[in-house]
Amino acid sequence: MDWKTVGQSIPEITTRDLAAFRLAPEEAEQLARQYNRALFNTNNDGADVAIISLKKIITVYPDWGEPSLMFGICVAQCEEYHRALSCFEHALTSGLHSQEMTELAQFCLSEAKKDMEEAQAAVPDEKTEESPLKALSSAITRQESPMVAESENRERIHMQAPILLKAPRKPTKRRLATEKEIRDALMQTTSSNGEIPDDEIEVDFPKTPAEKMRMTLIGVVVFLILVGLFFACKYLIIPAISKSSEKAKAVDKVEYLESKLEENAGDPEVAAILSEYHEKYGQ
Repeated sequence: MDWKTVGQSIPEITTRDLAAFRLAPEEAEQLARQYNRALFNTNNDGADVAIISLKKIITVYPDWGEPSLMFGICVAQCEEYHRALSCFEHALTSGLHSQEMTELAQFCLSEAKKDMEEAQAAVPDEKTEESPLKALSSAITRQESPMVAESENRERIHMQAPILLKAPRKPTKRRLATEKEIRDALMQTTSSNGEIPDDEIEVDFPKTPAEKMRMTLIGVVVFLILVGLFFACKYLIIPAISKSSEKAKAVDKVEYLESKLEENAGDPEVAAILSEYHEKYGQ
C-alpha cells in the first residue's frame, strides 16, 4: 500500500467547514490554515511534521474525525501500523463529515491490517534463531527477583529514554545535529502512553547571584540617569529656553517703539526723546 498517495483524496477545508465548533473568525482561520498545512505536509513527504501539528489539533478537538484519519495515514507512512489502526478506528467512531471520507477511513483500516500482517510475517522467528548465549541470558533474566523486575518497570514508566546520536569515527571532530536529525530522533522517542513528545519545550536557565546583581545595578543606573535627565530639563533647560524667549520678546518691543518714534521724528518732543536716547545708548 502506497500510503503517500492516500491523503491526496482528502480535500482542504475552509472556515465554513468549522461552523460546528462555533469559533471566532480569527480562530477558525488559524485552525483551517493549520489543518491544510498538515494536509500539505502529509502529501509532500512531510509526515513527521504533519504528525506534530495533527497531535495538537486532536488534543483540542478529540471528536473531530478528519485529523485522526490524517494522523493514521502519517503514522502508516512511518510503518507504525498498530498506531494507524487505532487512529482509523477512532476516526470512524468519532464520525466523518462525508460518506467519501468514511469510505476512505474504512479502506485505510483494511489496508493497515493487511500491511501489519505482512510486516509481522516478515519478522523471523526468534525462537529458531536463538543462540546458546542468548538462551543463557534469557534464563538468567527469568531468574531475577520479582521485586527487582517490578522496580525496573516502575522506573521505566516514569523515565523517558535519552535521545542517542551515532558517534563520529573521529571523536575530536564534533558535529551539531541538524534540524532533520533532531526531528527524526524526537519522532522515534515516545512517552509512556505512546504519544509523541511536544516539539515546544521551554528551557529556563536559572541566573547566578552575580548575574542578578549585575542586572540590578544596570537597572539602578538607568533609573538614576532618567531622574537626572528629568531634573536637568525642569531646572536648567526649560528655564534657559524661557529666558531666551523673554529676551527676544523684549528686543522686539524696543525695536517696535524705536520704529514708531522714528516715524514721528518731526515732533519736537519726540525728536528730543530720540536725541537723548541716541546719546545714552548710541546708534
